[in-house]
Amino acid sequence: MNARTQLRIVFSLVLMLAVTTACGRKTDPLIPDSPRPEAVKDIKAETRDATVYLSWPIPSRNVEGRSMSTTDIVRFRIYRTELGRDNRMGRYRPYTEIDMSNPAPATVVNNVVTWSDTHLKNGQTYGYRIRALSARGGISRQSEEIRLVPILPLDIPRGVVAVGVDSSVDLTWEPVKTWLDGKPAAGFIGYNIYRGTDRGRYDMTPLNKEPLRDTAYKDSAVVNNHTYYYIVRSTANPILPWNESPDSTETSATPRKLTPPQMPTGLTVVSGVNRVFLTWNENKEADLAGYYVYRSTGRSNKYKRLTDKIIDRTAFSDDTVESNVTYYYFVTAVDQSGNESAPSDKKKAYVEKFSLHHR
Repeated sequence: MNARTQLRIVFSLVLMLAVTTACGRKTDPLIPDSPRPEAVKDIKAETRDATVYLSWPIPSRNVEGRSMSTTDIVRFRIYRTELGRDNRMGRYRPYTEIDMSNPAPATVVNNVVTWSDTHLKNGQTYGYRIRALSARGGISRQSEEIRLVPILPLDIPRGVVAVGVDSSVDLTWEPVKTWLDGKPAAGFIGYNIYRGTDRGRYDMTPLNKEPLRDTAYKDSAVVNNHTYYYIVRSTANPILPWNESPDSTETSATPRKLTPPQMPTGLTVVSGVNRVFLTWNENKEADLAGYYVYRSTGRSNKYKRLTDKIIDRTAFSDDTVESNVTYYYFVTAVDQSGNESAPSDKKKAYVEKFSLHHR
């Protein structure tokens, strides 16, 4: 190495030291978070007939345990194997992928992915593992192994009917007496009820804490004027795994308040010039929608409603009267569910002919 080369090296070192000192670095350089998601966990699995259902939450942390947006997960890769004739599980191989930009036929609800594997063999053991892939090219470790054995379930519950009543929904269905293949069933036969607020989508866990033995259920955890959707599955086991049947036909119901408001009180009727004025006391129901006004020209029960729409005030002026006629009135209260109260006390008014006297 000649003198000129040595001089260049020394100059470069001095320059680098000067730049580093000038930067005034006070903290360690930032290290980007790992693009590798944490392993998929909390996998829920079940079988219904020849179908396996897997569901899992989208990872929200990377392999280092740091927060990671669920939108960073762009794909899931599912691996599958089967139990061989030698009673050993085979090698896991890539089976399918779920593209999160278009996950169908899988579904994603509240950051939980649900996927099903169909047309399996009853009695065959299947194993599954899942990996998550991020937008930055990171791929997680394989999840823990999930093993499932599809078993022939009981038949599908038939004749499911839901009826909405006040603050509850009553469900009934026909008893299941056979396996899905039509052979008579013996032993435990129970039922699980699943509910959703959207057509075709139901909660992951049944409404009942344990399988029902009866063919009726009252759902009291509902809100009036909301529509709920239900399916019923039969189960051959009183505890997990239930080995449930496929879904029953979906049914729906809308619970509504059936108790009408109290009848209005304090009705007062006063005759005026070519009109009759009515006033009454205000009802105190929290769900009150308003009132209807009825009129008759006789003492019979043939009253005609004067107000096409519900009125939200406690006064009404009847401008459709004729002179020298006696009219009878009553008022009813109506709630937001459309329930109408009993009639108020009936009051009458005589409309006299009005004339001007000129001098």
